[in-house]
Amino acid sequence: MKLKYTIVSETGLRRSNNEDAVHFHSPDKPWIEKSMGKLAVVSDGMGGYERGEKASAMVVETLLETYYKGVGSPGETLRKAAVEANNAIAREAIASRQRMGATCTATVFLEDKLYFLHIGDSRCYTFQNGALKLITTDHTAANDMARFADLRHSAETLLFNPHALTKAMGMEVSETSQADVFSIDNTLQKGDRVLLCSDGLYLHFPDGELQEILRERKPLKDTSDKLVKLVMQRGAKDNFSFILVEYG
Repeated sequence: MKLKYTIVSETGLRRSNNEDAVHFHSPDKPWIEKSMGKLAVVSDGMGGYERGEKASAMVVETLLETYYKGVGSPGETLRKAAVEANNAIAREAIASRQRMGATCTATVFLEDKLYFLHIGDSRCYTFQNGALKLITTDHTAANDMARFADLRHSAETLLFNPHALTKAMGMEVSETSQADVFSIDNTLQKGDRVLLCSDGLYLHFPDGELQEILRERKPLKDTSDKLVKLVMQRGAKDNFSFILVEYG
């Protein structure tokens, strides 16, 4: 399985530090890659300054360590890794007496399957046959209100920040995963792409515009450079990070 990728993680124009963490891992041993795949992770830290940076870094570090040392199917191992990452942040928050948290969107690339771990409002898209498809669901107040009519029509919704997260890593110590862990058949072919990103990227683009940019079929670096340029031109109010993967 040949994959090409670019990674971008920028502080933006309004923030003084970068609370995002991103990583793409290709196992050195081919038998590990065949059974456990390649892993891409994007995490957006919460808590401000060092706390946010530490939370997102802990997500990436714990996820990588736990996933590749785990025993079981990729889905089972991802779920265990999500529990470990969540509890690592939650315990650090308790010890430091400071609130910490992070989003996490991760994709495992196998020949026949794509596995996903998702919590928060970072995103994963696939781009296939000229169409951009959002694979994950944002865990936000706005999405919850859109799904539940009783919330949508309640006067109390005026009290909510629509961008507020309803799920994130590190909210509390738990024996079970609050993250979405699921798989789809891998039908991606040469030239198809996968985009994982923090909200600092996609909030600057309607999905239709992202789709048109990917339809240009430019080399990965050129596409990444264009996305960075446009985000900067549009204010870059937040950190923004993404991993753009292409099947070769």
